[in-house]
Amino acid sequence: MRDLNLTVPDYPYGSPCWVDLLVADVPRAKAFYGDLFGWQWLSGDPSTGGYTMALLDGHPVAGISRKPDSAPVPSQWTTYLRVGDLEVAALAINAYGGRTLGRPVAIGALSRTLIAVDPGGTYFGVWEPGDLPGSGVLDEPGSLTWNELLTRDYDRVQGFALAVFGHEFTDETEPGGPRWATAHTGDGNPAFGLAEIDDEWPQEIPPHWVASFATRNVVAGVARALDLGARLLQGPFDGPYGVGAVLSGPEGEVFSLLVPDLD
Repeated sequence: MRDLNLTVPDYPYGSPCWVDLLVADVPRAKAFYGDLFGWQWLSGDPSTGGYTMALLDGHPVAGISRKPDSAPVPSQWTTYLRVGDLEVAALAINAYGGRTLGRPVAIGALSRTLIAVDPGGTYFGVWEPGDLPGSGVLDEPGSLTWNELLTRDYDRVQGFALAVFGHEFTDETEPGGPRWATAHTGDGNPAFGLAEIDDEWPQEIPPHWVASFATRNVVAGVARALDLGARLLQGPFDGPYGVGAVLSGPEGEVFSLLVPDLD
């Protein structure tokens, strides 16, 4: 794939390193996110299976794929966790209560990927880097800044993440509130948030990952997203990882805008 700036951050094992969007109407999604985040689009050649990437100032920051009519999953953003060996990770996922779906997929020389489900029923991706370690920019407006996993099976999912990815967790639960924690990779750095979906949540809300994209101003970002056809689900609010808001995109896919607290 040509014209990629591949100067990217170093992603430790188990860290969220990439996100992509699975939708039925790719042109509509490209127009929405291109306008909202200032992304340009680079369509893949046959060597990448036609995989399309979003670029921010020439840096790859996300991917997009068309959802087949027969796909059993809703339109969604998928969070990918970095691994060293896809086959080893797949064995561990299946051994510790998760489930891999289908076969590994190569995005040319950029990476090999696999989709899986954790013990709580949440879809996620596994990313074995080739030429592309992950998103070329982090924490800048229009790029990935944080990921959060919301689950109804908090204890099993936490144990699964430790066993498969080596994630250690710092409990952040406040008195009287739902359980939540920050996952850390082996180098001690925060990787993502883990939150429990408790009985106060509507039963129809499934377990899911939320990808948060950085913005300079949440109110202005939300207003622009609503003008483009998004729906506000929660916020704006001052949360543990910064000032944010949760929205759904043109096909109901959930994502977040966040002014990250980087201190």
